Amino acid sequence: MNLVFVHGRAQGLKDPIELKKEWINTLKIGLEKSGLTLPISEENISFPFYGEKLDDLVRDGLRTVEGIITKGAEINSRDVRFFQDFLLEISENADISTEEISEANDVVITEKGPLNWPWVQAILRTLDQRTRWSEASIKRFTRDVVLYLTAANVKDIVNNEVMKSIKNKPCVVVGHSLGSIICYNILRDNSDLNICKFITIGSPLGLKSVKNYLRTPIKMPDCIKHGWYNAYDERDVVALNPLDRTYFNISPSIENDNHVRNSTSNRHGIRGYLNDKVIAKTIYNALRNDCT
Repeated sequence: MNLVFVHGRAQGLKDPIELKKEWINTLKIGLEKSGLTLPISEENISFPFYGEKLDDLVRDGLRTVEGIITKGAEINSRDVRFFQDFLLEISENADISTEEISEANDVVITEKGPLNWPWVQAILRTLDQRTRWSEASIKRFTRDVVLYLTAANVKDIVNNEVMKSIKNKPCVVVGHSLGSIICYNILRDNSDLNICKFITIGSPLGLKSVKNYLRTPIKMPDCIKHGWYNAYDERDVVALNPLDRTYFNISPSIENDNHVRNSTSNRHGIRGYLNDKVIAKTIYNALRNDCT
């Protein structure tokens, strides 16, 4: 039995050994709520760490939100369109209309567009005011996701780093946030893997702006043996959409679970997901029952 944890963005400055401990200890807290203990040795838990590589690639490429807008205007407006569409979907999830954004920031709505920096900045400011995400954190989140999805070399480097921990062994894979997108891409394109169960938490895969950059058709990866479980907090604006018939229509269907009440400041942090009693027990059951 093997467990693979795949982290999200903004981990580059952290110690991967300490980060792995944090994930394991948080899972143990969730298991204790059901009177359970970790069913495998910690040596059988892999924690592929791509955070530093991603940060280096960001520094070498599109350094800032402003840089994305400028470079996109000059080179590839499709990438910049993703940036705006992603932010607008998050705004909609937070029940913020385009009219509210315009009124709150004194921006004429007819001028909105991916190459109009004042409009994009207005979206960011409104999200800062109306959600638990700061303007700086949503900038960084969006920047990293857009770079992974739109730059083939970045995607390949990150995927190859994660793939090392998944290849050639039966395992339960848990992907958080951007990590869930990375895992889906890897599992989708490698039917020879042996994935006992796929578990996603705080996943943005239900956003249309993200799906537009996935290989078509979207599908249940052939390598998954015992299903896909997706858990999210309905207050987590980047993961609000369930992976269901409306937002991620695949067969067999994904098991969606919206019971989570993530206690972290933006409702998205890993501690608020892995310490959840139901999520922890789902991981436990997958290791005990699906990987035997």
